[in-house]
Amino acid sequence: MKQFLAIFILLCSLTGFTQPVNKQVLFKLQGHSDDLECLAVSGNGSYILSGSWDGMVNLFETDSQYTPVATFMDHFSAVNCISITPNNKTFATGGNDGKVFTYKIDSLGIVSKDKSISIHRMPINALIIDPSGKTVYSGSTDGTICIYDLIKLKDRRIVNTNPISSMALTSDRRTIYCSDNTNTIKKYDLAGKLISSFEGHTDQVNCIVLTKDNKFLVSASSDKSIKIWNTQTGKLVKTLIGHDWKVMNIAVSANGKYIISGSNDGSLILWDFDLGKKITSNDNIGTNVRCVALSNDNTKIFAAMKYPIDSFESGGVLVIKSGIEIAKKEPPKAPVKPESKSTTPSKGATPTPTSPGNNSSGTTKEIIKKTPEIEISEEKKKAPEVKK
Repeated sequence: MKQFLAIFILLCSLTGFTQPVNKQVLFKLQGHSDDLECLAVSGNGSYILSGSWDGMVNLFETDSQYTPVATFMDHFSAVNCISITPNNKTFATGGNDGKVFTYKIDSLGIVSKDKSISIHRMPINALIIDPSGKTVYSGSTDGTICIYDLIKLKDRRIVNTNPISSMALTSDRRTIYCSDNTNTIKKYDLAGKLISSFEGHTDQVNCIVLTKDNKFLVSASSDKSIKIWNTQTGKLVKTLIGHDWKVMNIAVSANGKYIISGSNDGSLILWDFDLGKKITSNDNIGTNVRCVALSNDNTKIFAAMKYPIDSFESGGVLVIKSGIEIAKKEPPKAPVKPESKSTTPSKGATPTPTSPGNNSSGTTKEIIKKTPEIEISEEKKKAPEVKK
């Protein structure tokens, strides 16, 4: 009986029986044997990285629908966070084992492990790699933020006391925001000085994201809400309400127009950033959305989420239609050539003098501006000839 059940499950997975039935789901990037915990999309949209409780990190190319192009099994426990540099040459992973691994991607797309660093004594929950690929910022359950120089192999710490759940780093890399197991968001300078706090949530803040211009901070909380803050004033700009349970993860589109959020109830909501209104919603796909992202053109949503035990679903990244269409560009209009006027005089017509000196009206024409399309001229009186 057990053998029959095993064969049945295998056949179901091969025949696509386990594929999601939601019409908005395009496909699933598979390759993990356990639930996913994190994902990252490269700056140019070429790569998708996923991390799981199976300790594996899978690298997918965006034009691939199923098989990872590379798999890494360096962590011996859950992979909680992944970060990739904007130039797509370096990425880093952090896990429950308190370690950070860095990897290099060459011009041919070949990946090699670079460094292995034991940074924290407890799980790493948040990770950011510097755009230059020289510095890693990690936040841990041990309540510290570690700033690790990958060249000098030295670190410095910001003590937050409470376990770190999420981090956001300004583009000038002078200020870092963090959330923890409280309802407060904290803003530090890199020397560890607390600059300010953002208070407004009524339950734990699970995820924070900065907009590309660093003007706004977006936060997701267990109080079922999403809040947008002005980073300069620290004031709350607006609150988004739409999920029925804890909001676990959020992402902001590169152009700053959209927010995608995922909840413990398995729902995904796409929001208009400026209006604070819901654009589309996806439900009944799975449970407990752990991580979300948007494609570069905003037409696809990537979601790492769990599945019910009795669904026979294997772990993977769901690729879902966002409902946003790419605006079609109208072909450029061909330039209209000006009609050429014939310079050949008709029969019986008196030729028009072209030389300013032959102008019998006593005036001369000075060309001020002339292009293939237009000629601007001004007539001037001709000075009388002086008789010798």
